[in-house]
This record gives sequence, structure tokens and C-alpha cells, in this order.
Amino acid sequence: MKILQQLLAPYPIEQFLAEYWTQKAIHISTGDARKFHALFSWSDLNYLLNYHKLAEPDLRFSMEGKSLPQTRDPQDWSDRLRQGATLIINGLHQRVLTVAELAANLRYDIGYRTHVNLYCSPAQQRGFDCHYDTHDVLILQIDGEKKWFVYRETVLYPTPDMPSSKQHQPEEPPYLECVLKAGDLLYIPRGHWHYAVACDRLSLHLTVGIDCQTGLDWLNWLSHELKDSSNWRQSLPVVVDGNTNALEQQLTALRQHLIETLHQPDILHKYMDAVTYRHQPPLQVTLPAQMGTDIFPDLFMTRFAWSPLHRIRVKQLGEKHYQVRVGSKQVDLKGVSEIFVENLFKQDEFSLLDIADWVPNLDLEGDIAPLITRLVTEGILQIKTEPVI
Repeated sequence: MKILQQLLAPYPIEQFLAEYWTQKAIHISTGDARKFHALFSWSDLNYLLNYHKLAEPDLRFSMEGKSLPQTRDPQDWSDRLRQGATLIINGLHQRVLTVAELAANLRYDIGYRTHVNLYCSPAQQRGFDCHYDTHDVLILQIDGEKKWFVYRETVLYPTPDMPSSKQHQPEEPPYLECVLKAGDLLYIPRGHWHYAVACDRLSLHLTVGIDCQTGLDWLNWLSHELKDSSNWRQSLPVVVDGNTNALEQQLTALRQHLIETLHQPDILHKYMDAVTYRHQPPLQVTLPAQMGTDIFPDLFMTRFAWSPLHRIRVKQLGEKHYQVRVGSKQVDLKGVSEIFVENLFKQDEFSLLDIADWVPNLDLEGDIAPLITRLVTEGILQIKTEPVI
């Protein structure tokens, strides 16, 4: 849990998971105002606003709990901020590489889908009424300060179809009041009511939403699996004059089939695999290399790196036969040695000369270059380029 540990530092991750995760909110003060600056900055926000055509629902404004009418005019955006409205940009992980890497790596750490939204609030303003979210959140304060009020849940583990707008707000006082300063983190479990007020200057923070799976999600997955069986798609018998015998007989048969399905040895692993590989970010487009052009610009010194948004899974299928899975992409490698595979996939980046050191007997041009070319054109491997100064 490398990324989660970095976000929570200096707080021990084991203690966080044991005492706070899904149970109660915690404010973690780091004392490092620049802790999250590498993730996102005012410059990044200005670039999004100036060079991306953002519109609702991706960009919107809220003031005192009410959404403001849509506008595409950037001048209106500045005016609304000056008037006290909070700016929200949804899906930041789909727009900024550093945030995309954060979301992807955090997903691997905890096993659940994550998404990131941005909130920019003027001084002394409150963008939202007291509410709860139906997912867990990590709030990363980028700049400015914001005072938060967190209350106990009134509904245990609410699902997306149980929004806070349909529930009564808590009557008890908040159990946590804190001021988030730049570099601080706040964790709020789903269902815990909260609101926030910016302090004496403009506030900028990221909210990482964590969509945990529940037993209901497992049942939904199971219902999709059962669609492959015609018995479950078959219409239930009609009830004639109140006679339910035929209906009871068919439901009994379906119940028995469900029991047999649940007793399949691999049923749980099938669901866990589905959770692992579902909702992963797409592999990045890397032109022109992905079209087979300029794959070795520095010849044997060309350096390669794996996709920064994915973890690599390697499975041995037989002697010199391996299956490589990166995101939704699956590639079979045949005729490669174990020492080559072990070295290749444990490196963050490498060159053809590195490969020559691992397996000196392989022919770089005849064996290795075609393999590297295939991995690049498949989008799994990327050419490492030096930043332009």
C-alpha cells in the first residue's frame, strides 16, 4: 500500500485501517505545506480552465448548497468565484497525468475504483449544505485553509440510491471539527455527514472518492453471471385462479441451481478477478511509436518504461510460455526464458543494452527488437523520453 501510506504519512497505515477506515473521520496534519503540490497546482488548474473545453457536468459552480446555472464563458467563471461560488471540476483523474497516476495506484493499493474531483472555494464561503457521500473520501488540501465539520452517520453504509437529500440531518453536534491546512489530509467514511467553510483565503483541494464494493455488488455480479443460463431467463409460470404450485416448483428449482452455483469452487475467485480488472484506466495512446514508427530513436540506448497507470501481472502457462496482463490488455509471450521474464517485468524502465546484460545469448535484432516492438504497439510499453528543458 505504497501510495496510501504516502498520503497518510506520518500516520501509521495499520492504525488507520484498524481504527478509522469505514468507522470514523480523521484529520492528519503533516506540517508540509507542499506535500501535494506535485499532484496538482494552481498552474494546472489555470491550464485546464484556459485550454480545455469544460462544461457541465464536468465543470460546475455551487453556492450555499445550490447549483448555479450552466455557463461556458470563462469570464463568468471568474465572476462567480468573486461572488463566492465554489468551482467544481469532476473527473480530474481523466485530465491530469499526475492525478491519473494517483487514482490508478491507489486503486491497486486498496482494490477499489477511485475517482478525483477538484474544489476551489473563495474565502469565508461554503459551497455545500451539510450532506453525506455514498463513498469514502480522502480530502487532500492543496492550498489555502478550510474548516470542516463531520457528524456521525444516520444511515449505516448508504448506497448510491440512498442520497442524503432524502434523509434527516443529524441532531447531535459534530464529532470532528478541524482546519485543513495545505498538505493536510482528511478522511471521511461514507454516510458521515459533513460540510466545510473556506477560511481567510482562496482554498483549493482534491477529493479522492473510493467506491468500495459491498455484498450487494457481489449479488449484482452474480445476477449477471446467471443470465447465461436459460433457466433464469425463462418466464415464471402464470398463477391461474390463485394456484401457485407451478410457480413454487420452478422457484424451488431455481433456488437449488443458485445453491449449486454458490458452491462452485471458483465462484468467489471469478468475482474477485472481476473486481480486480474492472474499471481500470485505458492504456495510453503513444504516437507515433504505437503505429510502429521510431520505436528505437536512440538505437540500443533507447529506454522503455511500463504504463504508469497499470500493474503488470505475469502468469507462466508452460515452458518458455507466459501470459502478460496489463489493464484490459492480454499478451502471450512464447519462446522466452524465465530469467528474461523475471528481469524484464521487475524493472520500472530499461534499455536494449540492459536486456543484453540479462540474457547475453539472445539476438537483440532477431529476438528482442521484435518483442519490444510488439509490446510498444500493443500500448503496454512506452518509449521513455527526456523532458524538454
